[in-house]
Amino acid sequence: MADLHALFSSAQAAGVLSPESSSFLTGHLGAVVVAGAAGLGAERIVASDVTLVTVLIDKSSSIASSDLEDAVRAGQNALVDALSGSKEKDGILLSLWTFHHEAEVVHSYAPVDDAARLDDRNYRAGGATHLFDTWCDALAANVAYAETLRASGTPCRSVVVVITDGADYGSTRKARDCAKLSRDLLASEQFVLAFVGVGGDDFRAVARSMGIPDGSVLVQKDATPSGMRQVFQMVSRSAIRASRGLIRPGVQAGFFGP
Repeated sequence: MADLHALFSSAQAAGVLSPESSSFLTGHLGAVVVAGAAGLGAERIVASDVTLVTVLIDKSSSIASSDLEDAVRAGQNALVDALSGSKEKDGILLSLWTFHHEAEVVHSYAPVDDAARLDDRNYRAGGATHLFDTWCDALAANVAYAETLRASGTPCRSVVVVITDGADYGSTRKARDCAKLSRDLLASEQFVLAFVGVGGDDFRAVARSMGIPDGSVLVQKDATPSGMRQVFQMVSRSAIRASRGLIRPGVQAGFFGP
């Protein structure tokens, strides 16, 4: 835990976190943040700079009831294939989380060729949607790992994308906690934060309450397997554009722009 405390202090000194956000993150450290903050050692990174892509995938019970589990698995695997087939793959490190009433780090920051693929063993839906808790934990883990890389002299940008078919249900943290943290990270101009909502909820309002810019919100009202696959195609294309430096980090990111 002491190492994470030091990393948050470093991020605060660098202007990435405000004192309030640094204190907030330090007060909510747990095993999932520690796992998420791990990743490829800086000495093994060959690219001159890297893009950290964090994908957070809902696995609550509504995914199962909508018969979307196979589509999520296929979509995430196609995303991995797209990143692996891109010219930029050596400069991308991918972290994959899934979440319901608990968040799970399927793997922390790894080369895309080593990324896990989802199947019926590591992705099964059920439970409630702890969206806010997962968002805060994932951002904390990303900040810590990014600071580790920067301390070693490796510049990096961060892309964090959440894909959900429902609003928050049951988190201990609130939308305002997400929003404060999101605003800090966006102001540092080192982060792109994006939100994908699938189905009929007012996802733009949910994303806005979490501090995510409108230009980085995608709403897919078609909660079907084909609609879910389209979502992952959009995410992969946008992540590759971000890794090329074609999407400027910050409030005006426009992650899902043309």
